[in-house]
Amino acid sequence: MKKAPLFVLSLILCFAVAACQKTGDIAQETDDMYSAYSQALYNLIRDNKLPDGTDAPELTGDVSLNKFAISDIDGDGKDELILIWTNTYGAGQTGYVFAYDPEAKTLRTELTEFTCLTFYDNGMVKALWSHNQGRAGSDFWPYNLYKYVPETDSYGLVGMVDAWDKNYPGVDDQPFPSDIDKSGTGFVYYIMEDGQYDTSHPVDASEYNEWLNSYLEDAKEIEVRYMDLTEENVRTLTRS
Repeated sequence: MKKAPLFVLSLILCFAVAACQKTGDIAQETDDMYSAYSQALYNLIRDNKLPDGTDAPELTGDVSLNKFAISDIDGDGKDELILIWTNTYGAGQTGYVFAYDPEAKTLRTELTEFTCLTFYDNGMVKALWSHNQGRAGSDFWPYNLYKYVPETDSYGLVGMVDAWDKNYPGVDDQPFPSDIDKSGTGFVYYIMEDGQYDTSHPVDASEYNEWLNSYLEDAKEIEVRYMDLTEENVRTLTRS
């Protein structure tokens, strides 16, 4: 009769040991991740090497003017390394998101874009284009919209968006498509889901907003706490 309680006690002890082991494994993996992020940032500061091993765009001043942050911005439960490389020539200004691969013990690139990045708590990212040379005017800036894909642990493009402000002339005497602007906003939009620039299919503001809201309607912007890229700031990195 006493064997049953002993058996139950043994099971409880086994589960407790397994739970402790799992907790220890997670803690070790997190420590390894922060160590990898720190070492990658030291290499960048000292040797101008990006976390993927390639050369960083040429600096035009002090490396500390660039920014970095550690935050779980894709919502997978693990922190990512966000790097904003701005202190370089225009075409080299780049925003990166890196993730730690615990099996390979290396960093992988989740996203490479221009530096103006807005992260949302549902895994979406809005990346403004580096230039606005079209007909969008000053009230709209073109952008790419990305969605986090758990299967690949990376971001996939869901669409590029540009616009035409009717106050700006068309190309080759092409008139503003007022028949498309049914909402009367003075804007039409171009949604390019295949990643190819195409202005042959403008849509009304209502259709554009419906498309955008299907991705961002209930999402909240993540406030990323960036730090200057200095060795002093890198030394402060610890797991929370």
